[in-house]
Amino acid sequence: MTVTWQVDPTKTGGQGFGSATDQYMDVYIKFDTKTLTGYALRIERTVKYGNAVDFTLIKYDNGKVTPISETISSTCYRTGCTITLNAKQETQNKVSLSADVTTTTQQPDTGLPKSVHLRSTVATNPFGGFGLQHTGSCGESTTMVHSVEAKLMK
Repeated sequence: MTVTWQVDPTKTGGQGFGSATDQYMDVYIKFDTKTLTGYALRIERTVKYGNAVDFTLIKYDNGKVTPISETISSTCYRTGCTITLNAKQETQNKVSLSADVTTTTQQPDTGLPKSVHLRSTVATNPFGGFGLQHTGSCGESTTMVHSVEAKLMK
């Protein structure tokens, strides 16, 4: 399964959300909305940078969130942002989960990564859902979703 999102955060400085008060966006894959179980990429504003956000692959288990990858701070959450999540069956019980995030917007040279590439091997699940949860504030702190493309792989 591959899900690709084309988004534009309203904040143009790379910080993505209105304030560093636990505001985040989770982009789900292989997710069940009844049990809140599956996987996601979390994009979160923190106090670390005023021009970047943190990216982490996470596991949802009945609503409980656990990180399953390293966290990368990057300046790529800007206009023209492409978020691609991929879940590829490796064995009967294991899935290779990946997240790739890029932007078409030129970024300042801050020393931080200008794109994100996260990988994790996770347990398979029977879920095929995908979605998005945005916990940021309204107005100038929103994210415009331009398109979503989901592909099931055989």
